[in-house]
Amino acid sequence: MKSKLILGTVQFGIKYGINNSAGKPTFRKVVDILNTAYVKGIRMLDTAEAYGDSQNRIGQYHNQNSKKFKIITKFSPARKDLPKNIFDRVNKNLKTLRVEFLYCYMFHSFNDFKKYFPEMKNDLIRLKKESKIKKIGVSLHSNKEIEDVLLNNYIDLIQLPYNLFDNNNQRKEILKKSKLLGIEIHTRSVFLQGLFFKDSKNLSGNLKDLKNELDQLKTFVPKDKMNALALNYAYSNKNIDGIIIGVDNSDQLLSNIECIEKNNFSKLISKVDQINISNNLLLNPVNWKK
Repeated sequence: MKSKLILGTVQFGIKYGINNSAGKPTFRKVVDILNTAYVKGIRMLDTAEAYGDSQNRIGQYHNQNSKKFKIITKFSPARKDLPKNIFDRVNKNLKTLRVEFLYCYMFHSFNDFKKYFPEMKNDLIRLKKESKIKKIGVSLHSNKEIEDVLLNNYIDLIQLPYNLFDNNNQRKEILKKSKLLGIEIHTRSVFLQGLFFKDSKNLSGNLKDLKNELDQLKTFVPKDKMNALALNYAYSNKNIDGIIIGVDNSDQLLSNIECIEKNNFSKLISKVDQINISNNLLLNPVNWKK
């Protein structure tokens, strides 16, 4: 199976997610997840310098296995233990991850891109020429940020949220524009940190403002189909090249893959596109106040 799925690895290094009760997996579980991903045709991992020891664990796996994944990782200015010089920094990441090149080296945010790209530009171009990185990318949130980045001729790949709430009402036109410019598009937050699985009665803080939309979603999606619809909504979009998902164990990964292989939600997708979140600040978990 050739998959659009990209395995997110933030869980490998830190506890992550609004519904995560399992915590950080053991290395044995990480090995099991990676073996399962490889067997099922997933060949790319998404990680970051800021994801705890995620990169080290991936490198440990690569060191012990003939199976090799393509790697996307992200620059973190908070990592003072890594070389300040980007050429040296990427080479350090390559050694940690036990790979010969990075599929993409990304800026973890629009602010990082604006602040650091000018001083990193020449090193990044050199790294591409030497095939140490294949693509330069940026992880983004708002359409305004995407519009700004599309003006830069050096960006090859963007990562943005796309899900049942952050849907075509928010993203349709910007996705089309990005593809026309030849930009590779990866999406994240397919499950919006597990928000779609929560009971609307248990929402707290400013998440209460999403109660009506969550209730609307659940009027036409059975509880046992929510996971499958969320995955298929992103997977079926032809403008999207890769979909990043994180899992806590291999069974969860297999379940997610099965959701894509065995379901067709074409009729429900049109209903999803009727959901229009007016306060789009709440589409970014950074703005959640619980």
